[in-house]
Amino acid sequence: MIILRNIKVPYDKDQSFLREKIEKEINKKDFSYKIYKKSLDARKDLSFVYQVLIDLELKDIDKKTQKRLKNNIAEFHEEKLNAKNKNNIKTAVIVGTGPAGLFAAYLLSKNGVKVTLIERGKPVDERVKDIDMLHEKGILNEESNVQFGEGGAGTFSDGKLTSRSKDKRVSQIFDIFVENGAPEEILYEQKPHIGTDILRGVIKNMRREIENYGGKYKFQEKFLDFEIDNGKIKKIITNKESYTADAYIFAIGNSARDTFVTLDKYSLIEDKPFALGFRIEHLRKNIELAQYGLLSEKLPAASYQLNVTDKDEEHSVYTFCMCPGGYVVNSSSINNQLCVNGMSYHDRDGKNSNSAVVASVDEKIYGKGNLAGMDFQNKIEKKAYEMGSGKAPVQRVKDYLEGKVTEELGEVVPTFKPGYVFADLNEIYPDSINHAIKNALKIMDKRVHGFAADDAILTGVETRTSSPIRIVRENYRSKKLKNLYPIGEGAGYSGGIVSSALDGIKCAIEILEGDKKC
Repeated sequence: MIILRNIKVPYDKDQSFLREKIEKEINKKDFSYKIYKKSLDARKDLSFVYQVLIDLELKDIDKKTQKRLKNNIAEFHEEKLNAKNKNNIKTAVIVGTGPAGLFAAYLLSKNGVKVTLIERGKPVDERVKDIDMLHEKGILNEESNVQFGEGGAGTFSDGKLTSRSKDKRVSQIFDIFVENGAPEEILYEQKPHIGTDILRGVIKNMRREIENYGGKYKFQEKFLDFEIDNGKIKKIITNKESYTADAYIFAIGNSARDTFVTLDKYSLIEDKPFALGFRIEHLRKNIELAQYGLLSEKLPAASYQLNVTDKDEEHSVYTFCMCPGGYVVNSSSINNQLCVNGMSYHDRDGKNSNSAVVASVDEKIYGKGNLAGMDFQNKIEKKAYEMGSGKAPVQRVKDYLEGKVTEELGEVVPTFKPGYVFADLNEIYPDSINHAIKNALKIMDKRVHGFAADDAILTGVETRTSSPIRIVRENYRSKKLKNLYPIGEGAGYSGGIVSSALDGIKCAIEILEGDKKC
């Protein structure tokens, strides 16, 4: 098999045009191919740039053609995710069924390990009903919501699959998603996403696969404590029973605040910087005009990723979890507190697009102490709840910049349910955070025209960007409890679906093949 790179195709051409381009490039007609990577080049003339895998060998291409193509053609060998249970691990208990816990369980179970997954929330279908109650009527179930339940917080997001990791095992994560019902284009799209609607089915299919290998799910069951003996976990205790295993994996997510308190009791954690701010909404068509200069159904819903690091500011500011054609949703998990997130469906056809605009914070803002960051998050979320009496406080960007309460909306209508109130968001955060975000909005507006438009809407508050703690580990093992494996976003080692899934994969490999003496 060979890979052919850098094939440019105008955005408005179809697949037959791509086939013709490949034939012309390699001077061959008798072959089959599949798309390996696809990206959008919007710098000049809008075009898609492809890499394709062709069922030929390099020797089948004449030397003159090879010389002309230079670095754009090469032999290609696909790698498979291979792991062996060298340590003869029999059982594992996994706390949390988000991407980290799910992929750890998936690989372990395929290698003969009997896994038990402890999940404080409900199965995804039941979870959907609880989230609908929150979004439609404002009724929160503290154990079944956007944060807690099968699939973790990422299940009710955009299902974004971007990652900065160069690890080749990332492609195997995508393969597993596709094998379980995700659309095949995630294998090659530049900015792949599944969408919350499709992701729910994928997660259920992965659960069935794990159960087919003997795995067991324990829903609506909450971790409470450990029993420890000689520097190792002897058993874990839940609100229903206790469990023993060869390995204990903690994939608890970044909102398991009661569990953070328990872990701190055993001196297992340390505080970690994170970021917080607001969600910003624009009309989707305006973002597409700013990014593409035109509107076309043949182009993907436009996205952006912006960051501002100003040496004169105390905080760096960046956009996070951009949801084209998406919605701002209530992602609270504690009564009388409010936080928001972004969510979109696979087709991304909502009227608005949104992202988080957040400022980094550390001990200088939230104070010293392992749980100081968590306590600061709680304080901000309580303030936001009180400001809106349970509804989301919103403000036009122009009014936020000028420090006055919005009196009426412009062209952008907030998507938050069940409702919102006009408020001055400047009153929520310390002045330094507001100052940094305001400065960043003006700079971001120069990079994406209209980003700081008068009628763009800010919704408060985005606080759950990442975990406020880190469970200290080395070689995927806790430094204090040698059979405890803390992984994923809640443990402080990943951010997003793919990096969390990769953390789970790497942890499973360490359990199966790593040095047992560590």
